[in-house]
Amino acid sequence: MAPFWSGSNGPPSLWLGRGGGTVTEVEVAVVGGGVVGLSAAYWLTRLGKRPLLLEAGHLAGRASGRNAGFLLTGSPELFSSFERRVGPEAARAFWELSRDSRELLRTELLDSGRVECRFRDEGSWLAVVGGGEEEAELRASGERLAGLGFDLEWHEGDEVERASGSPRVRAALHQPRDGGLDPVLLCRGIATAGGFPVRTGAWVHRLEPCGDRIEIVADGGRVLAERVVVALNAYAPALLPWLAREIRPVRGQMLATGPGERSIRGVWYLNQGFEYVRQADDGAVVAGGGRRALRRSEIGYLEHPTASVQGALERFLHETYPDFAERPIERRWAGVMAFTEDGLPRSGEAPGLPGVVYAAGFNGHGLSLGFATGRWLARRVLGETDEPLLPPARPGAPPSPLLP
Repeated sequence: MAPFWSGSNGPPSLWLGRGGGTVTEVEVAVVGGGVVGLSAAYWLTRLGKRPLLLEAGHLAGRASGRNAGFLLTGSPELFSSFERRVGPEAARAFWELSRDSRELLRTELLDSGRVECRFRDEGSWLAVVGGGEEEAELRASGERLAGLGFDLEWHEGDEVERASGSPRVRAALHQPRDGGLDPVLLCRGIATAGGFPVRTGAWVHRLEPCGDRIEIVADGGRVLAERVVVALNAYAPALLPWLAREIRPVRGQMLATGPGERSIRGVWYLNQGFEYVRQADDGAVVAGGGRRALRRSEIGYLEHPTASVQGALERFLHETYPDFAERPIERRWAGVMAFTEDGLPRSGEAPGLPGVVYAAGFNGHGLSLGFATGRWLARRVLGETDEPLLPPARPGAPPSPLLP
């Protein structure tokens, strides 16, 4: 399914779509102003380049600014299940990439204070509501990950209830180096720390080979680049149409209550990520998910919340966190994620477009994978590595249980 125009701006007219008569010549251009594109531009500057970043709207305007701000290691799918599906090599590499991305981001920007994005290093929690077989598999996943050298701990009983703020959550895996942040402030901070030029309002319509360079036809003028990074996640098929076979756009919905007492520590993924909860600095409860029984209706590019999913979210919040039941809902929103059949991102060189590399399909986990993926994209587009971002899933891997 090719991306449709959404949001407040419709498709450009004939006159706007011509892109103007100006031509900018650069060595490297990055298309996409979310966390992956900004990270790629940041690392390109660290490698001695001066990339031009092109963004259709404003920085972090799509999924990068519409998520819960979870800096979380791994996948919402339980590791034991993930490993059985995609194979040990791909599963371990995925967890390592997210861990390395977290540590790279903390070391490079967060812990030093170079970027202030309200990061709280209170850890992440992977939990189930209600126990049973899923709890047993969660514990087994933790034992397997600990055996592979990952830093996490199993907790249960009153300790988990106190940390979660919910009487229904009694067992969880805790990853102490994870945390929560403001994703929009993070993206803006990466741009400031990188110091590279950013052109907003530059909707890119197409990429075309032009001699030994790539012509980028965009609103506001054309760009000629020797090398191009495409970092559009769910919207990548607009420029790389063959990716429509690989990527499924899925709407994620969220809500936030009014401020109040802050009793939830860390960020919480519940029920394999079908629900997730945290509290912001002012105590506002931020909750997302609610699409488990409505997954088919959430496919597509519309960024509008719906009554059905928002209702499911409210029921989950009231049942699992009864102490917050009386807080008013102050904001509702939605964003479009990019899911793949096996739950692994897609990345590499773009066929028919020499000098163009891409990464897309982060399965709702782009914030956690983005900084290290950006470094890989920078190295790959400059020819400094030919290693893949991740090994492929084993042949015949069954589909991800998180897919609609």
